[in-house]
Amino acid sequence: MEERSIAAVVAAARAMTGKPARASDHDLVEWFKEQEVSSEQDFLKLSESAWSFVKHAPGASLVLLDALDHLRQTRPKEKLTDKNSEGPILPGSKSVVEMEVHGFIGIITMCNESKRNALSQRVCDELSALLDRCCAAGVRVVILRSSPGVKVWSSGHDVRDFKRVDGSNAQSFGKSKFQDPLSCEDSFVKLLDRIRNLPVPVIGSIEGTVWGGATDICACCDVLIATPQTSFAITPAKIGLPYNHSGMSHFIQVMPLHIVKWMFFSGEPISADQALQIGFVNDIVPMERLEKRTQEMADIIASRAPLVVHLLKRQLLCMSPQPSLTPEVFEELHEKRKKTWSSNDMEEGVQAFFSKRPPHFRGN
Repeated sequence: MEERSIAAVVAAARAMTGKPARASDHDLVEWFKEQEVSSEQDFLKLSESAWSFVKHAPGASLVLLDALDHLRQTRPKEKLTDKNSEGPILPGSKSVVEMEVHGFIGIITMCNESKRNALSQRVCDELSALLDRCCAAGVRVVILRSSPGVKVWSSGHDVRDFKRVDGSNAQSFGKSKFQDPLSCEDSFVKLLDRIRNLPVPVIGSIEGTVWGGATDICACCDVLIATPQTSFAITPAKIGLPYNHSGMSHFIQVMPLHIVKWMFFSGEPISADQALQIGFVNDIVPMERLEKRTQEMADIIASRAPLVVHLLKRQLLCMSPQPSLTPEVFEELHEKRKKTWSSNDMEEGVQAFFSKRPPHFRGN
């Protein structure tokens, strides 16, 4: 069979939508060609990370993208992965997160070790997208992990992504106060919500230390497996950063209250053994057995009745006690958060972070 051009691929996808071709389809074809994607073979070899950038292409409507994605999903490959992709990588799309699907098990790997797997907007968006893609591939359980051998599983929410009121970046010291990055539209907040509400269980395979917002990701996973070298720290008080109500509730649901208080007040880590004692992690295994043990637990879940597991996850989430706030208390806490975001201590904490020195907080 003669290989189709990228124009023919787009035309085939458009036909799948049941709607006539549009002038904007030409813009999408030209954009693909600019990225050196000119044939069906080029298109089918797009990496997972590269595909996430296609949605920004001119003429890329949601319906048409769904049809194009369906064409990609029907390619004859049992393993979906960025790591082994030989196809073209779009500009700026070097993979920071990878996905594999083996039968009913999806594996998502954070592989941005040079940045200590910091949870930047891009990383959070890619993680959320790959969680959705795992579900679309029909998996019954997802494993979330870092690359083997790392010392830091994730350093947490990327401070470099914090924006100031005037639009400048976090390192523009003294120019403007900070915006609150933890609104419901924040990529990190959306990721936490996606993990909690994913229809299938998420197993966190934790090797290395876990810091800040990455500990919140662990709190949102359904099962955690760690190594003896693992530790967990939640560090907003070290930076002068206020934590939002929904984020704190994740910890209260899975940890004793006094442990949560100590972790937030001090910013000090707890060990894997401590985490096991309080029920935060399910198992601790030697580093060399982590992958095998994680696979064993994933296999067990994948072998169970999927509809029942879906229901159980949803039931347990809905039945878990969640702190509620009266309107008056909510307004009070909101005002305190606003004050903290615009405080001198917040500025000092961020400056100290970038300067790699201890902060000197003054309480104003």
